Amino acid sequence: MEKHGTRHSNSSRASRSSNTSVERTSPPHQTLSKNYYRWLKHGILICLFLTYLIPVAILTSYFNYKFNQSMRESSKLQLFAVAESQKNTIDLFMQKKIVNVFNLFHKEDFSLRPSQAKMESYLISLIQSDDAFVDVGLINANGVQTGYAGPYPNLLNKDYSEEDWYNRLLNQSESYIVTDLYLGLRREPHFTVGIRRMVDDRMYVIRTSVYPDKLQDFVQTTSHGKQAMGFLVNQEGIYQVVVPELGELLEPAYYFPGEGRKTDVTFINWRGQTMLAAYTWLKEVPWCLVMLQPQDVAFEEMYAIRNTMIIGAAFLILGIMLFIWFIVNRLISNAQSLEQERIDLKSQLYHANKLVSVGELAGGVAHEINNPLAIIESEAGVIRDMLDPAMGMEASPEAIRKELDEINKAVRRAKGVTQKILSFVRKTEPQLIESDINQLLDEAVAGVKEQEFKVSGIQLVKDYDTDLPKIYVDPDLLRQVFLNLLNNAGDVVGEGDAITLKTETGENCVKITIADTGIGMSQEVLEKIFMPFYTTKEVGKGTGLGLLICLNIVEGFGGRIQVQSSPGKGSAFTMVLPLPGRSLDNDDDNSLLNMNDTAV
Repeated sequence: MEKHGTRHSNSSRASRSSNTSVERTSPPHQTLSKNYYRWLKHGILICLFLTYLIPVAILTSYFNYKFNQSMRESSKLQLFAVAESQKNTIDLFMQKKIVNVFNLFHKEDFSLRPSQAKMESYLISLIQSDDAFVDVGLINANGVQTGYAGPYPNLLNKDYSEEDWYNRLLNQSESYIVTDLYLGLRREPHFTVGIRRMVDDRMYVIRTSVYPDKLQDFVQTTSHGKQAMGFLVNQEGIYQVVVPELGELLEPAYYFPGEGRKTDVTFINWRGQTMLAAYTWLKEVPWCLVMLQPQDVAFEEMYAIRNTMIIGAAFLILGIMLFIWFIVNRLISNAQSLEQERIDLKSQLYHANKLVSVGELAGGVAHEINNPLAIIESEAGVIRDMLDPAMGMEASPEAIRKELDEINKAVRRAKGVTQKILSFVRKTEPQLIESDINQLLDEAVAGVKEQEFKVSGIQLVKDYDTDLPKIYVDPDLLRQVFLNLLNNAGDVVGEGDAITLKTETGENCVKITIADTGIGMSQEVLEKIFMPFYTTKEVGKGTGLGLLICLNIVEGFGGRIQVQSSPGKGSAFTMVLPLPGRSLDNDDDNSLLNMNDTAV
């Protein structure tokens, strides 16, 4: 057998990078019969008649589904746009409050020890900018409100040092805070806007209260003639702003979207009624805006348009079917002639491919036979010269016998070539029986071969899949393939190298790999390893048919051989054989690694 460095490849087979995957060429397809076209035409006629009876049902279902889907998405987008618009408005409302308080706190004439009149002027200034403000207070570094203006004078000198919002404001990175809605001492729902400022290494806070009444206008709107209403909830699902139809302030919300997603539109059950709900979280305060719209209101346009679409679709389908009737008749009338032309062309290409293969085989046979014939001719001439006294050559029986031995070697070589050619082209069917691949590998390597590797210092590694399923093969032929590949591997490895036998189960196949850490093959050699009579072995040591015969045997089992190799890194031959009742996909070889960069 040939060394891995001289393995052969049919040049007509494609290789991906340095990987080679071999597939059997399929014969031309048979021409489709006239009965097929007759059946096709009758089938189309039947389908056309059926489409006259059931088009309304099919089209109504299809367009109703598509239209409903489209309208649902359109309604979701509309409500989502409303929610986003209202969210931006609320964020602007909050930003305005924060900026108003911030500007007040940073005015040049702002006093950290203001009189009551000064505090009253601060409140008037805030109310003039936005009448949503209720009061204003200044908290000193000890957390005590030393200045206050508003309807609750008892809040003057109130200690806020234990208030949660006050401590969060002091410890967070932002210099402002907007609290959740709460009752407080005034027992009215309100929220606080607080701003901190460092003055002379002491932290001061100015706070103001805001009633949520104005925010209620932002959770109720009319868009595209459809009214949408909603509410604001905090992170605990408590109403912060809500229209009366949906609930009361500071009550747990009937629906709370959670904090899993920042924005979404979905359908919910609101107290027995299906509602379209769009929600989005605000930026300036951790509240979620939820906008609701009854499903009937959201889809009212859909029902009116759907009936019009159904009628229009019915007329459209009738026109389309008439057009299809005309086109199909034209296509079927030409299909048979086109099919025949296609088959004729494929037959010509297939015949040309066979001629190329025969030419390659004939050239190889001539080359391989001519070499031993030349030796025979040369040795016969030598014997004639030995028997001619005028030449003065030794003509003893021993000398003549030596020349005859050379002739016998040449004859045996020519005979070996012809036997391998007959083995390659013989069309005998393999005897397929259920076989254990692991056992066949052990039988191929056991005895002399295993002892030969051991004496040569070559490590034999067995990596078997113990759950490998049995497959149908000819054991004798497959053992011949294993032995040929083992001989090849043994020729290219030396002391300290390793030969690995590996089996594994693929999706529809069993894979058997014989790999070595020998000299490997270049891309040029790899592309030729299955070409008949290609070899770089010394004269008389290889015929160049061994791997081709292995390929022929494996293909006879419905399998293929895949090759991976890289110079200096070794080679791997993988036989891919189908499981019982399965066939190999065209992409089975894609799972193998590229050996250009990776040694086996």
